[in-house]
Amino acid sequence: MPPQPRCDYQAHRPDGDFLQRMHSDLARLYNDYKWQIRAIWHRLNRHERARPFMDHEEWANSDHHSWNEIQDQREAMFSDINRKDYSTSAKYLLNHLEHRATTSLFQQYWAGVDGALGDGPFITEKVNQKQLIPRGAPNYYMIFTEDCYGDTVKLDQEDEGMLELKKAMTEIGSCVSSGTGNLIHNRQLISTMEFRDLILGLLDKIPQSWWTKVQWEKVERERMTAGRLSSKPLLKMSRGRKAPEKLTEEVVVKLAKKLSAAGLAPEKTPLARILFRAQESRDYLEEYLAILRDEPSVLVYNANSWLLSRPELVTDEKGRHLPLETDKYISCAIFEAIRGWVQKFAIWSYICDLLEMLDNTDTRPDYQQVILQEISNVCHFEYSRAQAHFIRHVQTGIGADCFRRVANTYDDAGNPKVFMKIKPQELSQGDPLLQYMLRLCQSQTRASQATEWFNHFDRLYNSKQSFWKPLQQREMDAMCELIMTAAAIQEFSMYLPVPSLSRKTGQTFLEAYRELNSGLNDIRKEIDLQESSVPITKLLEPGMANKALAQLDDFVERNMGSKMDFFYHYAVQECLVYHRAQSRKTEDTPEGFPFTIAYCTAEGVDLKKFEENTTPVQTSTSENEQATNELIKAQLRQLDANPAAKKVFTTLFKKPKAGVFITWAAFESAMVAMGFRVKKGRCADYTFIPPRNMPVTATLLVARPVNSKIEGHSIPILARHLKKTYGKLIPFG
Repeated sequence: MPPQPRCDYQAHRPDGDFLQRMHSDLARLYNDYKWQIRAIWHRLNRHERARPFMDHEEWANSDHHSWNEIQDQREAMFSDINRKDYSTSAKYLLNHLEHRATTSLFQQYWAGVDGALGDGPFITEKVNQKQLIPRGAPNYYMIFTEDCYGDTVKLDQEDEGMLELKKAMTEIGSCVSSGTGNLIHNRQLISTMEFRDLILGLLDKIPQSWWTKVQWEKVERERMTAGRLSSKPLLKMSRGRKAPEKLTEEVVVKLAKKLSAAGLAPEKTPLARILFRAQESRDYLEEYLAILRDEPSVLVYNANSWLLSRPELVTDEKGRHLPLETDKYISCAIFEAIRGWVQKFAIWSYICDLLEMLDNTDTRPDYQQVILQEISNVCHFEYSRAQAHFIRHVQTGIGADCFRRVANTYDDAGNPKVFMKIKPQELSQGDPLLQYMLRLCQSQTRASQATEWFNHFDRLYNSKQSFWKPLQQREMDAMCELIMTAAAIQEFSMYLPVPSLSRKTGQTFLEAYRELNSGLNDIRKEIDLQESSVPITKLLEPGMANKALAQLDDFVERNMGSKMDFFYHYAVQECLVYHRAQSRKTEDTPEGFPFTIAYCTAEGVDLKKFEENTTPVQTSTSENEQATNELIKAQLRQLDANPAAKKVFTTLFKKPKAGVFITWAAFESAMVAMGFRVKKGRCADYTFIPPRNMPVTATLLVARPVNSKIEGHSIPILARHLKKTYGKLIPFG
C-alpha cells in the first residue's frame, strides 16, 4: 500500500444525494408502474411520444441559471442518443428507460444500453476529443466507486501517497477531474430526471379504467406528490454547494485500505507489472492451444483462416490467382494453424522465463544486459511475426486490390512473394480504415510507430462502427494480436532499459527457433490428412478432428523425432539452461549453445522430462468454501431474477449448435448483472473486471466480434476462458 496521506484530504458530495434520491424515485416508479407505462407508450402515436420531451426542454430553457449551463453542452453530452428515435420507435425509449431505472448509478457509469459506453467512459472520451469542456477547480477530483460514488475530493499535490492513490484510480477510470466528474454527474442527472418526469406525465394519460380502486388512489397520491416534489424545485435545492468537510485521518486511512484491497493501489514494481502482463499472454496462449485441440469448431476456424489468407490467392501482374479451395492445401492449413499457436506460446513462455531470470537475485548484474538484449531481440521478432500474420490477412481481405503477387518468386520459407503496389498516403480520405490498415503493413512501421496508428483506429472505431463492416473476423483477430504485441513492447521499453535490436548478440533462442522452422518447412508439404479433413467441414464430425491431429503428431514425430510442441518446449528449456549457467558462473558452463534438430534426434532426447509436474496448492479452507458457495448462490439468485442473463450463460456452457449466437450487448449485460465492470480498451478490446466480493481478481479481456455476435468457434473459446479464470464462480461454468 502507498504511504499514508496527511489529514488535509477533503471530500464532499455537491449533488450526489440529490441524484441518488432522484434515481431511487425513478426505480420505484418504474417498478410500480412499468407494465402500464409500457402499454400506454405503445398506444401513443409519434407526435404524442415527442410531446413530453418538447415540454421538458421548454421548461428547462425557461430557467436562466445553472440549468442553462448544463443545456449549453447538451448536444455533445447526449450525442450517442438519437432523440428522434424516442418518438419513432417505442422500443428505443423503453430500453433506455429500463436501463436507467433497473441498474445502479455505478453500473450506468461503466456500461450503457446494448453494449454502448457507460456514462463515465463516454464523457471522458468526449472531453479527450475536445467536444466537451470540463469546468472544475484545480486539485479537485471526483471518485466513482461503489462506496464513494460521486464524492469530490481535494488532493494535496505534495502528498505522494495521495497522488499514487489518485494515479491508480485514474488508470482504471474510477477517478476523474472535478470538471469531468460534473459532466458525468449532469448526464446521469438529466437522464434520471427526464425519465422520472416522463413516467409521472404518462400516469396522467392512463385511463382510470386501467386501475383498481386501490391502485387509482395510489396513482392520485403519486400525482399530488409529484406536484410537491417536481424536478424544478429539487434542482434549485441541488445548486447549493456544501463546504468540504475535513475528514479525520482514520477515514483517510480506511479509504486507502479499501482501495488497496480492491486492487486499486499500485502495489507492483515495474518489473513485476510487465512480468504479470507477459504471464497473462502466455497463459492465454496455453489455454488457446488446449481449446484448439479439444474443440473441432476452433480448429476449423483457424485452418479456414489460413486457407483463405494464402499468398497464392493474391493476383499477380496478369490478374491470375489460384482457386480459392483446393483439397491439397487443407492438410497444410491444419499444420500451419497448429504451428502458429505453438510458436506464439513458445515465444511468450521464453519472454516470461527471461523476465523471471532478470528479477532473480542469483543472476549476475553484469549478465542482466545480455538478458535484456535477448528480450529486445525476441520482442522485435515477435512483432515482425505478428505484423507478417496481419499482412497475410489484409492482402487477401480488405486490401486485396492494393497488393500484387510476383509470379514464380518465393521467399526462404517457400511462400510466394507479395508486395504493396500503392502508397497508403496516396489513398483518398474516403476510406480511412483501409489507409490505416496499409500503414500497419509497411515494414518501416515498427512497434513505436504502430501505437499512433492504433490511436487512429480507436477513434475511428468509436466514431462510426459502420466503417468496420468490410472487415472479416480473421482480419480483426490479426489486428488485435498486433495491437497486443505492440503494446507489450511499448510497456517493456517504458519500464526496462531495453537496448535496440541487435542481429549479432542476443540470438540464442532465435537461432534455435529458425532451425526448427526450417526443418518443419521442409516437411509441411508432404503431410496428408485428407482422409479425415476433406472437405474441411468433415473435421466437425465426431472423432475426425482428433484423428487428424493424431495423424499430424505421428507425421512430425516420424520425420523429426518428436512432436512439434515438445520440440519448441525443448528449445526454450535448453536456452534457459544455457543462460542460467552463464549468469551464475558455474564451472560446467557450456561455451557454446549447440541446438540442432540433428543433435536432438541423435541423442534421443525425451522432451517429456522437461514438462513441469506441478501439484495444485490446497488453499481452500471450509471457511473459504462456505464464502464461495454463498457467492455462487447469490449469483444464481441474480440470474433467476434476470432471465436474459441466465439465457446467455446457459448458451455459453452448453454444447454449441449450428446457428446459435449471443449478441455482444446480451453478453455484456449478463456480465454486468453478475457484478462485473466493463472497461473499454483499444478498438474492439473490452476488459471485464470482477466484483469486489469475488475471491478471484483476474480480469477477462475479450475482443468484440466484427458483427457483434458471439457465435461458432467463439462460443467454446469464451466459455473456456470464463471457466478457467473464474471456475465455479461463473454460473453453469
